[in-house]
Amino acid sequence: MRTDELKVEYKPTSVLQVLKEMKDVSQLAVDLGYLAVLFNDGELAEKLLELENQIDSTAYQLWMSAALATRNPEDAEKIVGVIKLGSALDEISNAAADLAKMVTLGLSKHPSLKRVFQRLEDRFGMAVIPPSSKLVGQSIGQTGLDTRVGLRILGIKRDKWIINPVDVEVLREGDILLTKGPESKVEALNQLLRDRSIRVKGIPSFEKVEELLAEIINTTEMMVDLAYGALIYNNVDVAREVIALEEEVDTLHLKLELEVLRRSGKRVRELEALGLIRMGLICEMISDAAASIADIVVRGLEAHEILIKAFQEVEDTVLMTEVKPGSPIDGKTIDETKLQERFNVKIIAVRRASKWLYEPNESFKIVGKDVLIATGLLEGIEEVKRLCSHG
Repeated sequence: MRTDELKVEYKPTSVLQVLKEMKDVSQLAVDLGYLAVLFNDGELAEKLLELENQIDSTAYQLWMSAALATRNPEDAEKIVGVIKLGSALDEISNAAADLAKMVTLGLSKHPSLKRVFQRLEDRFGMAVIPPSSKLVGQSIGQTGLDTRVGLRILGIKRDKWIINPVDVEVLREGDILLTKGPESKVEALNQLLRDRSIRVKGIPSFEKVEELLAEIINTTEMMVDLAYGALIYNNVDVAREVIALEEEVDTLHLKLELEVLRRSGKRVRELEALGLIRMGLICEMISDAAASIADIVVRGLEAHEILIKAFQEVEDTVLMTEVKPGSPIDGKTIDETKLQERFNVKIIAVRRASKWLYEPNESFKIVGKDVLIATGLLEGIEEVKRLCSHG
């Protein structure tokens, strides 16, 4: 890229719109980065690097607009949270770009790196729409894949990549869909289409490496969502948990590095082994960004009203709500609520009395007066909020 293309000049910009764009695009970029690594897709990696440059430019506009909005010390205290959030979102997008660089540098070929994605809570898929598919001619909104099935279409490969396609985008024969969602839903869709998912045989000696890396990825994804929740609802307890989890991720990454070094020998190429370590390091960068967001709350800085409004309007958001006794989900296990299958919404934490439980399993029973933290698409979040409040 030429130097003149990197030059940034101030443009009148809505801080609200910039925050919304950065929030939506940063998480999308991470998911696309994982897909690029999983499928070793150089073209997708290049597209992701373009996306990261876009976020970098947007971040500068946010910082300049935020600086202009500061008129007095009270404004400064509020706006610093916006600036720090923008910096954290930029760090997350930088981490996504590093995932793309793993592909371009040849670091994404180790078989255990592929198998890690078979251990994650949310799965990624790639499938081609055949001529006979009922999806041909339907818009994404009409398919109900996101709201009724619980699958997110992250991108479509046609003549060119369509990243984060809108609901009115009409699907065509031969489209390659990139999806994310529960394992059962990804597998079900892949069976209806031409499945291009990668399945590789594992290396028994690297099973511990796979377990550690999957735990790191799952933990960092939860940390980001918890950090958003702590910020929106000004919850210090949750913010402190995020910061504690950041230390845990550091420890897990050290264990990962040592395990890779122990298992790597003459049979493992250096670049492939380095890819496993690099993936852990990138996740550690994301966990650091999540801790930075949580730190805003721990330091007692009030979230700016623009920041709160932005999270009320983004595609993926976080909900903290109390379960009303007698509501439809009172007395049901997380599995029985089918929130993820019905609304693409996942419960990531529950507070009962004064104690928080993070990453509750599917057998956990929800009871009235529990406080839930859930994450998902805005439309699904609204449905879950209604279910929790309806007695």
